[in-house]
Amino acid sequence: MRWLRARRDLQRLAQSDAVFISYAKAGRTWTRVMISRLYQTKYGLPDSIVIDGDSLHRLNTKVPRMLFTMGNYIADRYPVTSLPSPYTDHKVIFLARHPADTAVSFYFHLRNRVNPNLKDVKQVADAEGARDIFDHLQNSPRGLRHVIQYMNDWAIALGHCPHNLLLRYEDLRADPVPQLRRIAAFLGDDFTESQFRDAADFASFAKLKEKERENFFATSKLQARDTANPDSFKVRRGKVGGYVDYLTPEQTAWVEATIARDLNPVFGYSSAGPTVAG
Repeated sequence: MRWLRARRDLQRLAQSDAVFISYAKAGRTWTRVMISRLYQTKYGLPDSIVIDGDSLHRLNTKVPRMLFTMGNYIADRYPVTSLPSPYTDHKVIFLARHPADTAVSFYFHLRNRVNPNLKDVKQVADAEGARDIFDHLQNSPRGLRHVIQYMNDWAIALGHCPHNLLLRYEDLRADPVPQLRRIAAFLGDDFTESQFRDAADFASFAKLKEKERENFFATSKLQARDTANPDSFKVRRGKVGGYVDYLTPEQTAWVEATIARDLNPVFGYSSAGPTVAG
């Protein structure tokens, strides 16, 4: 099954004008909604349809075809740091998030959103959802070290992609509009200031959670598994530095030391925790 998904994603990559890559739960879907909203308002497209390959391109060919992915299935065929790379000739946007926030958010995803029928395909063991948070961070195959290795691999891979843009989740959360301007310029598109502000407002976390509750979007990726359980929502908390809320000071110290020691500094994270660029 994974090889079929790898073939599918490679085909979608070949047909895309740009690819947006991040680890799971790093803010990819949220950013996708904002990018989609820019094109929806510019070209009068349905606001319930988000970019997914050519989903908006079919409605207006001026909208780029974009693949949003973690890249894990493609990596089965082409390891991220290997050459030749299937990404080299594409515009590549990479979204980074503080690895501890990413790993904690992914922990809740494993417990509340992974389809049991897809655990084998996604290589997720049943025991993963039974761990406590620090055990997940420290010992899970999908824990903190896995997130760090993923980011380090992509720090290398971006060097093989001449057309790349590195974003940080924390900068988007602090003020989405300047980052949306960077994305638009990278894609070669122009939008008005009111369109940028509208996109940020449309995808605010409060509004996005309400839209998810109402099944507003025409995709299961933005639908809550259980509306009575806030941790089952695709849009959960999105809090910068929220990982510390689940850890003791000693556990937090281990997390910060691990990141300071092992994570490529290109991403701008340090033992002081997630920061926001000025």
